[in-house]
Amino acid sequence: MLRLTRGAGDAPILTRRVAQLARGPRVMLVSEAPLLRLAIGRELTGGFALSHALGTASADRRLDAGVLPDALVMDLDSAERSAVPAFLVRLVERGFAGPRILVSAHLRPELAAAYSESCLTHFALARPWRPGSLRTLMESVLGVASPRAAMGGF
Repeated sequence: MLRLTRGAGDAPILTRRVAQLARGPRVMLVSEAPLLRLAIGRELTGGFALSHALGTASADRRLDAGVLPDALVMDLDSAERSAVPAFLVRLVERGFAGPRILVSAHLRPELAAAYSESCLTHFALARPWRPGSLRTLMESVLGVASPRAAMGGF
């Protein structure tokens, strides 16, 4: 049951969490590369609420501001690649238990698949990926059904 509360202006307040759940799981995309953010956004649009961060510093600020993603997609090929391990440690320190999908052009597809099968929180995806691969991986790690499958394949 959804319960509305009244704010100072006596207008109903619907929490951000409920609004976000209506759009689907929240995914934070961490990449400095506009084309990669665009490709990831296109792949995940419809069924996921997306939040973009232009690198680890931007992601830290968003997390500090209360953005709570269900999953994170991290570009390992960024200019600030040396900051990525420290950022992943900070995620653990924050108590972030959601899946982290690490994307890199330096991963071979076989290595990425083997890595993803051996870990419960970190998953790897080689760039370029086949169309639909990121969406399938995201749905799998978050345990959500594809909107198309839910509509009977339409």
